Parts: sequence; C-alpha cells; structure tokens
Amino acid sequence: MIIAPISIAGLWASNHITNTDGFVETLGPLANNQGLQDLVAEQVTTSISGKLQIEDNIMAVTGDGLLSQLLPADELANKADEVIQSSTLRIVQSESFAATWQSTLRTSHQTTDRIFNEQGTADLDQAGKLSFRFDDVFAGVTKSLGALGIAGLPAIGNFSWSLDLVQEDALPTIQKVYLLIQSVGPWAIYINGALLLAGVTLAPRYLSKACLWLTATTGLSYIALKTLVPDYIQERLLSHFTRELSRDIFDQVSHGLATGLLVTAIVSAILGVASLPLVRSWSRSQSTHGIAAQQ
Repeated sequence: MIIAPISIAGLWASNHITNTDGFVETLGPLANNQGLQDLVAEQVTTSISGKLQIEDNIMAVTGDGLLSQLLPADELANKADEVIQSSTLRIVQSESFAATWQSTLRTSHQTTDRIFNEQGTADLDQAGKLSFRFDDVFAGVTKSLGALGIAGLPAIGNFSWSLDLVQEDALPTIQKVYLLIQSVGPWAIYINGALLLAGVTLAPRYLSKACLWLTATTGLSYIALKTLVPDYIQERLLSHFTRELSRDIFDQVSHGLATGLLVTAIVSAILGVASLPLVRSWSRSQSTHGIAAQQ
C-alpha cells in the first residue's frame, strides 16, 4: 500500500511525460495561459528591441543637440517597445500561436527523448539545458508585426528565442527519472495490483485494512501534491519563472495525477468501509469452523 502512490505516479508519467502525444496533450493548454503569454510577449519584445537597437538608431538621427531634447531617444524607444509588446501579445493570444505551440512541444519532446535515451552527456552539455525552441513562432510574430507597419524587423532566419523548461543543474537527475519511468512506469501499477490481490486472496480478513491503508497513502499523496510538492518543484526546476507561472505549469502538468490519486482514495475508502461487514462475517465463520474442527 505504501508504494501504491508511486505506482500510480509511474503509470501517469509514462502516459503524460515520456509519451510524446500525452506530453503535448498535457502541456498544450498552456498556450492559453495569461502568465505564459505575458512572459513570451515581454521576452520577445526585449529580443526584437535588442536586435533593432531602437534607442541607438534614434540617437544616431537626433544627435546631442536640440532635436535630442525634443525627441528623447529613451522615451521613443519605450514607446516603440510598448507597441511591439502589445502587437506581440495579440499574436501570442491567437489560435495560430496555440497551434504552433503544440507542434513545437511535439518536436522538442522528440528531441528530448532522443537525447535522454542516448544516455550520453554530449548533447546535454553542449546545450547546457534542454529548451523548447520557438524560432518558427517568432518568425511568424516578426512577419505579422511587419504587416502591422513596424518596419526594420530582423529577418526570419536571424531571429530565434527559446523557453527553458527546467534548470540546467536538474537535467542529469531528470534524465535518470525519465529513463526509470520508461522502464517500469507502465508496469508498476499492475505489479502493485497483483501484490494487493495476492495479499487479499491469502488473507481476506485484511481486505478492509488494505483498502483503508490505500486510502490513507493516496490521500496523503494528494495533499502533498497540492501543498508541498509545488514549492519544491518551483525551487528546483522552475525558479526561472515567476511563482505564479510555475504554479500554473505544475498544476497543468500534475492535474491528471492529482485526479488519479483522489479518485483512488475515494474508491478505496468506499470499498474499505463497505467490506467491513463482509470481513467480520467471514472472520466469525472461520472462527466457527475452527471451533467445530477442534470438537
């Protein structure tokens, strides 16, 4: 019963973390997350502004004379950044971005799976971290911004941006966990179920206790998943995001696992309570047969 939450988590992870389709389905809705959209708009605006060097170009035109006082370069650059960010945000909130987000998730997961399963450190060390590339997304952003009248944007082939999923120092550990999930994740729940069934078959009087223990372990795991684990994940894996966004990401990823733990706890509690009369009746019957056999 103690390892039941682990086996449930293993089955969930094999379907939603190591499986490409499940991974895309799990993280796909994040494209509509306001916090993520704001982050993308803010960082791509910074990238575009850096590429365009807006303030330097304005200063080159105005110089240090009277014109520079009438047209302050920093104020004009800030206005340009506001225009770029608002335009970028509209694009990031569009359906086309959501579709590109999903295709990028799929490509990135396939790349990550290949690197992890090669079990080497060359690609891992070379990249420094595993990132989800958004070159195509922001090529579309710059194209759309150009159509809106913001001229001088970088060429599609010269502009890229990436979103780091996890911190660099966590990648070796994540690789080991990933490979472990691939190896035993799909089977752990069945092994655990077989052990439970064997135990109940050999000792039926412990059926109620087994169900109630299952309720306790999965219930406590659910509570930990909702209270303690998010802070740990934010600190160890997602500290490069804001606390609110990292919590949204964690909740999106772990929603299926939380549901599985909660449903298991509820069902096992019902079975445990419902089986109490049967277990007591069986125990009395066994005691009666034992006394009769002794006589």
